[in-house]
Amino acid sequence: MTDLPEASDAELLGAVCSSSVDPAVKSHAQAVFYARHVRYLYGALQKQQSKLLSLAGISAEDLVQETFHRAFERAHTFQAADIDDPEHLRRRTRAWLGRVAQHLLADHLERFREVSASPYLERLSCEAIDEAPQPSRALDLVTEGLDALTEREQDVLRVTALYHRAGDAQRLPNAVSAELAARWNTTNENIRAIRSRAIKKLTDFVTERLGQENTP
Repeated sequence: MTDLPEASDAELLGAVCSSSVDPAVKSHAQAVFYARHVRYLYGALQKQQSKLLSLAGISAEDLVQETFHRAFERAHTFQAADIDDPEHLRRRTRAWLGRVAQHLLADHLERFREVSASPYLERLSCEAIDEAPQPSRALDLVTEGLDALTEREQDVLRVTALYHRAGDAQRLPNAVSAELAARWNTTNENIRAIRSRAIKKLTDFVTERLGQENTP
């Protein structure tokens, strides 16, 4: 197979859905595909679907992760249609990812509609109905903490989160670390160190802020 960073989208998805491909290679293919399209998908969802995302109760970040997770589950459904031109194939891939995201968003909106129509809502107390809902301060702080991280740290955490969701593993595979290391011109060992430091920085940020806010 073509060297994964140079592989086409169709080849990467073919590796993901193949039963004969080594799991480490599949993970590597996922990481390459994710890195290639994540910024585009996030920007497209955030720009075009902000109102629907809010109504569905899901963030652009979460929908991006769900989209890639679903795309890897259904990689076998992608059809390259014998397209050779890389730019044409890139547009086709992103249109396919967009459809996956749209279907997921529709699912969330449908669940929202079902809950809204449920008799359960009629049994809720009407006390304080005019009060604004209390946001999750911890979630807000996580978002602030992520923004405070470097681009490299954010990238490492995003890829790690994707792999853990898809593979549910505790350790980042060597193939995935190697892809990140190549992208950031460093070593596998340093990628793991970056990940550990980023998690610690994020945890410390949230813990410190919550502690300050809860101090009388």
